[in-house]
Amino acid sequence: MGVELRGPLAALTLAVVVAATAARADLGDVDAVVADAMARGQVPGLALAVVRDGRVMLLKGYGVRRPGGQPVTPRTLFAGGSIAKSFTVTALSMLADEGRLDWDRPVRDQWPGFRLEEPAAAVTPRDLVTHRTGLPRHDALWYLHAYSRDQLMDRLRHLRPTHDPGQVFQYNNLMVAAAGVLAGRLAGTTWENLVRRRILAPLGMTRTVLTLAEFQAAADRTAPFFMGAEGRITLPLRDTDAIGPAAAVYANLEDMTRWLRFHLAGGVHDGRRLLSAASARAMIMPQVALPGRSPHPELGPRHYGMGFYGTTYRGRRLVRHPGVIDGYAALMAFLPDDGLGVVVLTNLSGRNRVPAAVARSVFDRLLGLEPVDWVARLRVGEPVPPPPDLPPAPGNPPPSHPIEAYAGTYTHPVYGPMRIRVTGAGNSYTLAGTLHTISFALEHVAGDTWRVPETAWPLRRGLAVAFHGPADGPVTHLATPLADGPTYPFSAGQIFFFH
Repeated sequence: MGVELRGPLAALTLAVVVAATAARADLGDVDAVVADAMARGQVPGLALAVVRDGRVMLLKGYGVRRPGGQPVTPRTLFAGGSIAKSFTVTALSMLADEGRLDWDRPVRDQWPGFRLEEPAAAVTPRDLVTHRTGLPRHDALWYLHAYSRDQLMDRLRHLRPTHDPGQVFQYNNLMVAAAGVLAGRLAGTTWENLVRRRILAPLGMTRTVLTLAEFQAAADRTAPFFMGAEGRITLPLRDTDAIGPAAAVYANLEDMTRWLRFHLAGGVHDGRRLLSAASARAMIMPQVALPGRSPHPELGPRHYGMGFYGTTYRGRRLVRHPGVIDGYAALMAFLPDDGLGVVVLTNLSGRNRVPAAVARSVFDRLLGLEPVDWVARLRVGEPVPPPPDLPPAPGNPPPSHPIEAYAGTYTHPVYGPMRIRVTGAGNSYTLAGTLHTISFALEHVAGDTWRVPETAWPLRRGLAVAFHGPADGPVTHLATPLADGPTYPFSAGQIFFFH
């Protein structure tokens, strides 16, 4: 039975349908591109929105929530991952517009309980959201699921910076989480309540949720999948509540299109300015340069603004932010000078380049440019190379201590206790460990060094664990580059656990 729509809802629905119908010629073969990319990349479900000059040209679901399940629609929820960072910066910017936040005054002056090790103690809110605090990433810390948000914030003072504030870009979820806590404190509430009140409600983002429990309770949501070396597998949902301001926005395409249009309009929604023009510009202007350059000549030098990456695409200014969390990969991208924007939501992580391939394909067609075959160029669906086999562990030199001497509890002020025990039987003994609730095996390499033979996330396969202590005395501590995984590019170096 059909449902008759009346009033504003009917008018809005009709306007979107008319605009989408008129736009098909401009979008050309985008449906075919999406189908090809999804097939090659083994993406179960995808949602795509295209906006031009404030009009919604396309709002469409593709595929299914899970293989053999119901189809994706514009109302199906996906995890948005790091797209949450733009929500946090927008909320802070609204407070700055009201004089309640000073971007360039030390955080500790505005949040007395905030503590970092010197010299990072002088960081500003702007440093927090532009990833230039001097602190490396330490994602393994929150991946442990051992600490609440407040507990994570309390442990920040024990993390050692690698640079002075403002020097280099080091992407850092923990620092954006701190920015969200600051925003909530300045507003006299929590980050979640602030975002709901100042962003979601005014924009009409009625189905967007900010906690894992709310996402799990939603009937119309996608299931998470991962593409690894052995093919596509199902994943459990990753709990990002502890770092919510950096990674916890769960939204559908309809709501994300409202978010895209808001930023394309420079902070205006339905004729009402919610964010000052100066603050909207600051979010997309270069704040810190990024090292390296894209291997694709169509993209220019890269920078980070405040909650958004920036570059150029075929000579045009491009603003974007991906959102990747276990089982999901999303992308919000727009060309502010051309009035064009795209949102792509998918339920596959791992080597998923489909969102970028689809977004760039849309831009090519709407700009009237000779299309690049981005599905082929980004090698969508190319098998993930398996990790190299670990070389046989040499038998010499042997451990310098009896194996029982390595057993015990080793503690780090941030990561907490790591318990090492002896396992095995007969003449075959080795070590195993537990870090909070994560259990892992260890195999001997040489001397006082062991390694993790199988990934126990965030302990990755091959992770080295080296024990230290005088040959004629007790083992005093262990060292491991634990914080390098699961994010490799910005190493925190060795993490020391003391016996």
